[in-house]
Amino acid sequence: MENIHNYIQSKWREGKLPGIDCLLFADGNVVMANAYGIEDPNTHTKEFRWSAICDTTIGSLEKYEPDIWTDIDIFHGAVSYGEGKIVFGDGCMGNEGFVASTDKNGDLNWGMFFTFSNPVYSAVIKDHTLICTTELGTEISIQLDDLTQVSIDITNMHKFRRN
Repeated sequence: MENIHNYIQSKWREGKLPGIDCLLFADGNVVMANAYGIEDPNTHTKEFRWSAICDTTIGSLEKYEPDIWTDIDIFHGAVSYGEGKIVFGDGCMGNEGFVASTDKNGDLNWGMFFTFSNPVYSAVIKDHTLICTTELGTEISIQLDDLTQVSIDITNMHKFRRN
């Protein structure tokens, strides 16, 4: 495979990320994640979780699924972060969302894809935590010091309405 960094950047410029719950880095390393919901049958309270499960590479993923890439759309708006920015938006299926860090030239540093979230509509940074709000009001909090630490709050799900 050509230089992996150039390969990842070419996919990013085409508007693509792996269409699975994962964290992709510009060097081709990938952290796979397990996304799942649980409901307490006694209280009927629901939780949703996204947890890192293993490290792999984009080359290894493509070995078994050459068509792993999915189209993404970056929504208008971004959050300044370091010398670059955080961008966000949706995947091609409607129930998907993503968030990504880019450098000052728009090249990908890392991208995180969510198969469950619906489009990520806004994002803010508070105390080294990136808080992404989806179109349905779900909040996805990502620790910027350790991107594998993700928490999901569905308390406001379906209450959020974009203007």
